[in-house]
Amino acid sequence: MLSEYRVYRYDHLESPAVTAGSAAVLIGAQNGLFPDMGYAVPGEMGGLWAGEKKVCDGFFFAIDDVPLRTADACEAGPVSTAFHYRMQAEQLHIVRRQTIPDGVSGCVVDLHIENLRPTPRMVEVSFTVRTDILTVAAAGGEDGLELGRDVGEYDEKTQAFYARDSRNPWHAVWGADAKSRVLQSDLPAEVYGFGNTQGKGVNGRLFYRVRVAGRGQASMRLFVAGGFASRSRAEDALSDLREHAGEMIARKEERVAALMRRSEAFMPDGRLSRCFNWTKIYCDWLMRTLPRGGYAMCADLPEHPALFGQGFAQALSSLLPLGGAPRVQGILRTLVRVSEEAQLAPGRLARSVSLSGRVTQVGGAKESALFVALVHDTLLWSGDRAFAEEMLPTTCLCMTYLRRATHGFEDVRQDIRQEVRLALRAQAYILRLTDSEGAEALEALAAALPETEQTDISCACVEEAARWHGRMGHVEQMIGCLSQMAKAGLPGLPGALRGRDAEPGSLLASRAAADFIWPMTEDLFGLRPDAGTRTLAFAPHTPIGWDGWRLENVQIGSARFDVRSERISPSMARYTIAASEPGWTVLVTEDGEQRAMTLEDELSLVMGD
Repeated sequence: MLSEYRVYRYDHLESPAVTAGSAAVLIGAQNGLFPDMGYAVPGEMGGLWAGEKKVCDGFFFAIDDVPLRTADACEAGPVSTAFHYRMQAEQLHIVRRQTIPDGVSGCVVDLHIENLRPTPRMVEVSFTVRTDILTVAAAGGEDGLELGRDVGEYDEKTQAFYARDSRNPWHAVWGADAKSRVLQSDLPAEVYGFGNTQGKGVNGRLFYRVRVAGRGQASMRLFVAGGFASRSRAEDALSDLREHAGEMIARKEERVAALMRRSEAFMPDGRLSRCFNWTKIYCDWLMRTLPRGGYAMCADLPEHPALFGQGFAQALSSLLPLGGAPRVQGILRTLVRVSEEAQLAPGRLARSVSLSGRVTQVGGAKESALFVALVHDTLLWSGDRAFAEEMLPTTCLCMTYLRRATHGFEDVRQDIRQEVRLALRAQAYILRLTDSEGAEALEALAAALPETEQTDISCACVEEAARWHGRMGHVEQMIGCLSQMAKAGLPGLPGALRGRDAEPGSLLASRAAADFIWPMTEDLFGLRPDAGTRTLAFAPHTPIGWDGWRLENVQIGSARFDVRSERISPSMARYTIAASEPGWTVLVTEDGEQRAMTLEDELSLVMGD
């Protein structure tokens, strides 16, 4: 299943490469190197990060004394990244595959060696890690900590290298699987064949020997982990990886395969299909667990991300059509808990949270309004009344805070008018779903804040133009805008949308996904659900030149939907909706009139564009 999403790159390999997990992220280049890169700490942002702590600048290999300098191809996938090296003179083919299992503060590196000679041979492998143990705050002198030089030592008993920052209790470890014995270890002044990256790191090198049969293959597994408060924790982490890495990777592959089967899109435009489906992958890359429980989405993926951050509601909303309503619910619970623990004023929520769970910015009226609107959007896709009741105390506090901040909604600033309007309507829906009073009054207040319709998009950015064309039913123009957005992604990473306002050094921007996902969901596939009332408003389109499209396994409430389009004439298409549960109502508008039809199993409609 996951092999369908592999992408091979053979050129422009200087572009960034990302391998991510819920507790760590590895950033380098698609040529397999780890150049000095980044903006948060200039030149220091590539390498392996575990939470807020950087572990190393990278790791480097030499095979039979030949450094693996530049890969011939990069293989990017949903779970792992692989680099292929053709060592023609040595008659070897090397594949270096790196994976970060869920919940692991480190990286698993599988080295695959293929012998092209007809005779067996012993292959020597040198594995060097260049540490650079730091935090962005300490590197910038922001938290009173001073970075020291890293010190490292090899431990014969555990067959591994250990390093720490000399001034802080931050530890790292690296080594190989239990079956691979170390022949020799040293602390070279420079990484052989590569030189040193900048910083105060130390080089720890381990030598191994691998027997490979004639025309045969062999492999070894290596590990790099860090961010630990003590040497003993580093030892435990390495031991756990040695024993269970295979199981960890298998579990992640199984989880991500299930993720990819949700809301799977098939369109004639392969680029758009890949972007839609890969969006699920990179949203998963942006997820992080918090030390005290819960999880959240990074605002973007530079090398030192903040959780939530600018556009958090927009970012999280993009998960809803992708089967992510339960995950959004968990993130909203985390946001409420973190805000309460920080003892923020009632109705105010964290705007930005560090990976350690510390609130770094407090939101204002806009963030509180967006929270209420996001709870509403989540309920439209989940229909989860229990979640509505759970969130009701917080949404009520948010609305009370908004009422005070806007003098009873009579003095709403223009820059938050849209957000306040959405919050009023959202709270009215939540009140109705929970059988609470006051919905009518809020709807009246929302009606008093009329929306200003955008009519001139000549100066609009491509994301805004896509949404406008979609609302107007200009599906071909919308597809043109989405194609521009897809082409602007990072080379080798379909769906790696960044948006026009991406921060310098940002590889992925979480909020950019919404600009792509929502026009596709609402204005191409035509899905606008209300799971609370088991109703689905359906207004699909089929662009000129397309024979059709399919969207499979869309989760709405407890039901799964398959939707497909088949063109039957230049201006007409047959749309089929299949549901896993009976009892849904489909609303279709034709010639200005709305029709309600019962969907028990499958419904077929012929509609014009």
